[in-house]
Amino acid sequence: MTPLLAFLIKLPLALAVFVVIAYAGTVSRRIAGVLLTFPILNGIAIIASPQPVVVADAIYPLVIFNCVLFALVITYPGALPPVRALPRHARLFTRVATWSIAWLAGAYVITDHRAAIPGASILLAGSTAFAILFMALCWSNAESSRTEADDPSPHWRRFIAFWGNRIGAARIAFFVLAYACLFWVTRGALEEKWVGMASALPLPGFFAVAALMDDAESAAPAPHALLPMRDTLFLGPLLVIPFNWMFAHLLATVFASDDHLARYLVLFAFWAAAALGLLLLVPRVAAYLDRRPQKTNGPEGPFAS
Repeated sequence: MTPLLAFLIKLPLALAVFVVIAYAGTVSRRIAGVLLTFPILNGIAIIASPQPVVVADAIYPLVIFNCVLFALVITYPGALPPVRALPRHARLFTRVATWSIAWLAGAYVITDHRAAIPGASILLAGSTAFAILFMALCWSNAESSRTEADDPSPHWRRFIAFWGNRIGAARIAFFVLAYACLFWVTRGALEEKWVGMASALPLPGFFAVAALMDDAESAAPAPHALLPMRDTLFLGPLLVIPFNWMFAHLLATVFASDDHLARYLVLFAFWAAAALGLLLLVPRVAAYLDRRPQKTNGPEGPFAS
């Protein structure tokens, strides 16, 4: 696959992830929390690589790191970095740039020492145990998850209204520019594990969280407005690790490297199955945990800032 073709495929998908997560965050924070690590760009990196298993193996620990970083960003919105005094677009730029630098530093260390980190099965088991424990201890209350206003208009109208303005257009333009720069820089990777690292950069998620955080701050002081996204955040590895493992091994053992149509059809089928699982699982988990008696330590749980 040529660099230009790869860019033309990846950019619309990355942009779609960004706009969907940001809008989903205004409707259902908990769905948006899992979407932050949805394996759209992972799948493209795996399908485009001559060593799909190596790329997938590099991604497993990074998606867990992504969840930890997002949890910190959401829990402590004024700490990474404190930018409320800056103009609106400067806040978006500063937040995304700071989070990306923090991610690159951590992801580089993880990728460089990948051989010392357990494989997919152990990471999946550990992620499952941690997700259950985290949701049991840190689940925010039901009131904080109500993000959708009493608006009878259909979702497509609200989606257009959310993005069809000067602020939405500026955010999209900035995202396209940032993603284009990142893509061309990462074309110089010397090993497939670094390709896996680059594909795990949650740039669409960073933009979406920064946009939602900015909107929450502009509407009213709401330091914990995004906490419901954190509720389901650690379900992400439970989706991404099996997805990447099955997809990578299927490509490596069944499909020829030049059979692009079949490989992309399988990828779309995997995406559809993952999305269906997300839509079936998250509302049921949320409904069950929302019925529990509320804890006295508030929606922040033990991570109160």
